[in-house]
Amino acid sequence: GSQFWNSTETWFTNDPDFTPCFEQTALVWTPCAFYWLFVAFDFYYLKASLDRNIPWNKLNVSKALVNLGLLVITALDLIMALIKKGGDKELPLYDVDVWGPIIKFATFLLIFLFIPLNRKYGVQTTGCQFLFWFLLVVLSIPRCRTEVRLDTKRQEILSSEESTGEDFSWEEYQFASFFVFFTFSCIMLILNCFADGLPQQTKYQRGENEIPELSASFLSRITYQWFDKMALKGYRNPLEEKDLWDLRPQDSCSEVMPIFAHHWNQNVR
Repeated sequence: GSQFWNSTETWFTNDPDFTPCFEQTALVWTPCAFYWLFVAFDFYYLKASLDRNIPWNKLNVSKALVNLGLLVITALDLIMALIKKGGDKELPLYDVDVWGPIIKFATFLLIFLFIPLNRKYGVQTTGCQFLFWFLLVVLSIPRCRTEVRLDTKRQEILSSEESTGEDFSWEEYQFASFFVFFTFSCIMLILNCFADGLPQQTKYQRGENEIPELSASFLSRITYQWFDKMALKGYRNPLEEKDLWDLRPQDSCSEVMPIFAHHWNQNVR
């Protein structure tokens, strides 16, 4: 229902804004495309995981409930578009009103299925999902501004005119639906900043002095936040051997030497 790109509205202006079409297609479908493109990594994490059975806890239950809420909102968007716009000749039903909710629903459903799978296979954190929610939240910010400005103009028009007693309009529904969707997306981003609980079944024994990287979230790993405690301790006092964490089991001699010996003997022969 609008231009996909308008440089005079977006670039060559003192009050820049994206077009509604661009905000509801490119800025929403880009994170979805990113996740579908890199979802193979999430499957790889499941297959490569050496741990099993993370107990249900507040974090993964919260993720499941909020994700379920997003599925309900997205399905309601599609239903409302078909009923409200499809049954009103004055409100044309555009392709984005149908395909937008379908693409989002399929993406949220895939992520929703990964929540119990990650729990079953002991995957405590996943970078693909964190980056998806990060992109979705950041790219939704321009539409927040647009929706607020449109709602402000709408309220000014309504206040200057006499109330006609009309039913809940499509614009009002779209405004409310988007901000509920945006709020839930922000909550999912915050929840994905933390790693899930410890698995009940592990290949290697995990002690109290294990290296924090093993249970660190994706955000903590890429920012090295898990190392802050050691850096602070070393800043205050000289580090001693007793201050160090246990070596990662995957880096121990019992794991590394057989691989090295295999390739060494092969080259010697």
